[in-house]
Amino acid sequence: MLLCSAVQAQVGADTIDIAQAYLEPEGAPAWSGQVKLPHLWDKAYPGLAGRARYQLVLPPVAPDGVLRGLYFPRVGNQVEIYVGGDLIAHRGVLGDSRNDATKAPLWVPVPTSLLSSTASTALEVRVAVQPVRWGGLAAPRFGPEATLLPQYRERYIWRQWGAVAVVFALALTGVVAGGLWHLNREPVYGYFALCAPFGMLRYGDRLWETSPLGWPLWGGIVAFSLTVHMLLLVRFALALVGRDGVGARRGFWMLLAAEASLVVGGFGFGQPWCWTAALALLFVPAFWAYAVAAREALVARQPEAIALCLASFIPIGAGLYDFLEIRVSTESVGRSSYLPLATMLFVLLMGWLILNRYARQVRAYQGLSNSLDEKVRQREQELQVSYALLQQEHAQHAALLERQRIMRDIHDGVGSQLVGLLSLIGKGRTNAQLREHANAALDELRMAVDAIQPVGGDLATVLATLRYRMQPRLAATGIQVDWQVEELPALESLTPHMVLQIQRLLLEAFTNVLRHAQASTVRVSARHQDGPGQPPHLVLEIADNGVGMESSAQLGGQGLANMRARAQAIGAQLEITAAPGQGTCVRVALPMAPEPVQPAIPAPAPAAPASRWP
Repeated sequence: MLLCSAVQAQVGADTIDIAQAYLEPEGAPAWSGQVKLPHLWDKAYPGLAGRARYQLVLPPVAPDGVLRGLYFPRVGNQVEIYVGGDLIAHRGVLGDSRNDATKAPLWVPVPTSLLSSTASTALEVRVAVQPVRWGGLAAPRFGPEATLLPQYRERYIWRQWGAVAVVFALALTGVVAGGLWHLNREPVYGYFALCAPFGMLRYGDRLWETSPLGWPLWGGIVAFSLTVHMLLLVRFALALVGRDGVGARRGFWMLLAAEASLVVGGFGFGQPWCWTAALALLFVPAFWAYAVAAREALVARQPEAIALCLASFIPIGAGLYDFLEIRVSTESVGRSSYLPLATMLFVLLMGWLILNRYARQVRAYQGLSNSLDEKVRQREQELQVSYALLQQEHAQHAALLERQRIMRDIHDGVGSQLVGLLSLIGKGRTNAQLREHANAALDELRMAVDAIQPVGGDLATVLATLRYRMQPRLAATGIQVDWQVEELPALESLTPHMVLQIQRLLLEAFTNVLRHAQASTVRVSARHQDGPGQPPHLVLEIADNGVGMESSAQLGGQGLANMRARAQAIGAQLEITAAPGQGTCVRVALPMAPEPVQPAIPAPAPAAPASRWP
């Protein structure tokens, strides 16, 4: 006789906990009889696959037009559901081990046409089970859709979408931890980056009703992933508190080998107790790591150890609950596992760890930056003091060099002329000769004074000063001067030394015009020249209409050598052209940015020259 028992759980909803079962295990005699739900196949036939039929009775329903359905907290592994002899739902194909209906709760709407209002209706659940897969049947609930469907959805959301959240959080945090490990090779980040994909595989498996591989191969892979995930979390915890030494590494490999052996025994040889032992063994390193972290938190007051104790307390408790209430106890078949959701605390711990270490690094960098700023300020002050002293020394050195230059210019110019004047006096020369040497000494003195005056790179000012000095002497001899000085650009390299050399060079040219040219007119010109293929430069020319030179031999005198030396000293080019009866032209080309070349300047001869070019 078919027996049934209905227990009222809520208004209008019945929990059916008695069924007539027909069990057909492979390799063992078939059995039939009454069972109390939930019925767990692996408890009745450990290590054996098979099929089962569970016959239940649905109570009569009033013809009120209310939609009704069946809510199965857990059923599987593959299932077919019949009401009144009609197939109304199925999950997978019976015997196809790639499907597993136990991964999610099941909601089955029951057509009103199949239900009776005066008598009970037969409900038959056919299942195919594989060993170590926790197949069977939990007590279904029958009632109005408005009452049961919210319960199903709530359980489905917590079980399925909770797994989605865990998988996403592990993926995100694992990628970040992997990137940080790649940057600094810190073991804490490396262990978490390694454990994340194993946890994603384990917790994400419940999202796939159809597995990529058949049973028991896929079950062994998922189970081993859980053990690796948990052991790597232990290594992560030990590394976080600085206790991941040689002993921890050896213990990890020993436990990993033991877990692998138990997984093979459980799934490869169909022994559920091996997988139960593997789960129990995981609590040993978990409790040990928690004890180490608790000691560091209490004794050393290490913040990361305190955070680890707080974050791991709930996952360890959730794992212990899942093991005792779901794995060991048959009465709790169909309950939700809390460990996947509790694992989120490790994700939060990892996020806190990243933020905390980042903030600590930022503070360290800020402190270092402040220290460097202070050192830079001190160094800047030292450099400012050193720069001021250097500027003072530079000014003193420049003043010393300028005094030496002035002394050298007076010695070489005025001094040599006075020595020559004294020599002429001693020889009893005429007043005209003495006057000429005195004027030459006076010109040298004036040029030395003029060279000291600031000109700001204005060559026209230098030429105007020279004109002011020479105009009276030229006018006294009846020579007319044609000044053709254009507007000239600033010559930045026009130093006092350069001014003096230009003055002496031009003065020598004027002196030769006065002494030997027998000219009536002298033309002085200055212009800026910038043609293609040549650098920009300033051109100075002194040309007379005198007698010129009778032969090229006259171009090799001591006076010309002095002029060439002066031109070379300031980086200028000197060109002298002359012809008998056609006058002489002295052309000086000054580059706008000459290279400073300062060879020794030969002193002028003390005595008055007798040749055309002295």
